[in-house]
Amino acid sequence: MTEPLKLAVVGHTNVGKTSLLRTLTRDVGFGEVSHRPSTTRHVEGARLSVDGEPLLELYDTPGLEDAIALLDYLERLERPGERLDGPARLEQFLQGSEARQRFEQEAKVLRQLLASDAGLYVIDAREPVLAKYRDELEVLASCGKPLLP
Repeated sequence: MTEPLKLAVVGHTNVGKTSLLRTLTRDVGFGEVSHRPSTTRHVEGARLSVDGEPLLELYDTPGLEDAIALLDYLERLERPGERLDGPARLEQFLQGSEARQRFEQEAKVLRQLLASDAGLYVIDAREPVLAKYRDELEVLASCGKPLLP
């Protein structure tokens, strides 16, 4: 038996991550959907199986709330003469206090993406491509995992 593919569903707050998972799983009771931002506060998973064989695990994550500030914070983590790759820099961040305080929701997203095989990046197609999305993509790319918009 092979391990199921693990996909983290990631993106900004209130862009439809949970709604997408409800559609993919055909489960209208999956997660909570609301017009208010930051509805999803914890990672929630769903497993898709065929003939009892698990093929895919999907993980709904909280929304990225402040990728601009997080990106600035991550850039300041490196000490002079130190050059950390993306995942090593994120691991350093995840062990620090800011991952449990100011950037708690972002830390949940990054932990799940690091533990997954790839990510599905969801954006609200009704909005223009904003700078916040570019910053989110840069932070998410630091995980070193394939990311599908």
